[in-house]
Amino acid sequence: MKRLLCLPFILLLGFYEPLSAQSSPSILIAYHSETGKTQAMADAVAKGIDAIKGVDYMLKPINEVTESDLLFASAIILGSPVYNANMSPEVQAFINSWPFEGRPLKDKIGAVFVTGGGFSIGEEEVMFSMIRAMMIHGMIIVGGDELEAAFGASAITGEGDFAGKQVQEIFLKKAEGLGKRVGELLVK
Repeated sequence: MKRLLCLPFILLLGFYEPLSAQSSPSILIAYHSETGKTQAMADAVAKGIDAIKGVDYMLKPINEVTESDLLFASAIILGSPVYNANMSPEVQAFINSWPFEGRPLKDKIGAVFVTGGGFSIGEEEVMFSMIRAMMIHGMIIVGGDELEAAFGASAITGEGDFAGKQVQEIFLKKAEGLGKRVGELLVK
């Protein structure tokens, strides 16, 4: 699994300038997960990125993401569970903390993924809400790799055949395709 060196470690070594000019594009996968299901989707996104040569990634829960992580990333893929047809309060607070002055996130690629407990409880609405926030920052939005993931990747985790189980492969494949697509776009 590819992991990007921690930016403070790079700065400590004094390699930041040469590495930034020659280093691979990097993707920040940031997510909030209490049950592990959104984290499973984040891991699948990382698996998709891992299939692309020449792209690095950082996979972090949002409470571990620093402003340097946001600024260093070439792309940000953000994941949230659905809370009452909204993103989780933690994800909203995370987005609200993003630097805005001078629009430093402008022209970075943005993509999203969500997990929801049931059908029609707000998955697309939450994706659009996160997408709108990214667009306010001037980010370029990318959807998933297939028609059924046009707005990003989503998973149903608590209704019908999906209740009481791990995130199903059909949803993990959508997340993997999202990561792969973002990675491919960065190396073009």
